[in-house]
Amino acid sequence: MIYGYSIGADGNPSAPIKLNNDDYPHMLITGGTGSGKSYALQFLLGSILHSQKDAEIFICDFKNSADFHYLDGYPFYYTGDSCYEGIMEYYARFDKSRKEGITTRKRVLIIDEYPGLLMYLGFKDKDEKTKKANEVSIAIASILSLARELRHGIWVITQRADASLFSNGARDNFTVVIGLGRLSKEQKGMIFFGEEIPNEPLRRGEGYLLADGLGIKKVKYPQIADIADWKWHIYDILMRSLEQNNDLSQSTPLA
Repeated sequence: MIYGYSIGADGNPSAPIKLNNDDYPHMLITGGTGSGKSYALQFLLGSILHSQKDAEIFICDFKNSADFHYLDGYPFYYTGDSCYEGIMEYYARFDKSRKEGITTRKRVLIIDEYPGLLMYLGFKDKDEKTKKANEVSIAIASILSLARELRHGIWVITQRADASLFSNGARDNFTVVIGLGRLSKEQKGMIFFGEEIPNEPLRRGEGYLLADGLGIKKVKYPQIADIADWKWHIYDILMRSLEQNNDLSQSTPLA
């Protein structure tokens, strides 16, 4: 799939950054408000579905952003409180594949605004005497650590990628890290440790990409000319994949 476009000397997108998603399944996207995270995510979602039309995609949009309302009706689209169920359903499918040694078709869990979700679950845990925040953290850490050979991946989108969000050093298991917009020196050090990142102005959708085994690249996500059509094709591919693979009949009930 295409993970973005390198930036040419003229400041415009040039060569596509193509990587095998099975080799680079886990992605961390970070950047402040207005940096272009949601914009990049729509591009990346379209890119993976273009290359793997039968991929099973779970999307957890905690803040219920208007950017994803076109997915209403897609059964693996979760918002607000239901994001917990979405993550644990995905984990149940991963765990079943791991225990049975089954390599499935490509599966991806996308979590937008992950810190907000963990904070919310933590507050609810105190009120309701539950442990949902901890369950989610453990599930994410397990998938990041063990899922690569089983064709499961996680994409996490956040404004800050603090290590405290990921238990037992799981943040180091992201195979692709993308930092968009103007990042603080602290943020650069956390996600691009040991790399020299120039302090320069960046436009929306511009930033840096670091993939395992590759040097750091300046990256840009080009403007999608017809975003409504782009989203329609994403929805259409997702729904066709459901029908062709009979996904709903394979849903794993939660305990």
